[in-house]
Amino acid sequence: MKASNNPDLCGIGMEWTENPLVWEGLDELMTNAWPDMKNFLDALSEHKSEISPVWTAILFHGMGQMSAAYVSSRAEANEPPHAFAISLETVLRNPTFSSMMGSMMNEAVDKKVEQMRDGQ
Repeated sequence: MKASNNPDLCGIGMEWTENPLVWEGLDELMTNAWPDMKNFLDALSEHKSEISPVWTAILFHGMGQMSAAYVSSRAEANEPPHAFAISLETVLRNPTFSSMMGSMMNEAVDKKVEQMRDGQ
């Protein structure tokens, strides 16, 4: 994303990573959403056995862990871009999430190979 749709920043041509509105928006979202996300996941954890492993990985090991890591990182006085990087790294190092992503990628590749064999 090169240019902003914000009238105050139009024509500046900044990268999204340089746009302070992106980081302010992310910080507000992650900081404010965490308490509700935690309450939701705590309540949902009682029903983990009823949820598919993919959704468990996405909700608990993806969204939940990313939100928790971001808020924790901000509490340690990291700026939003650094907190975001830390939270992404935390999720990507999670073996459950990584395994789920790997399985999904393998399925997508297998499906594409099958389509190519069938001439689609």
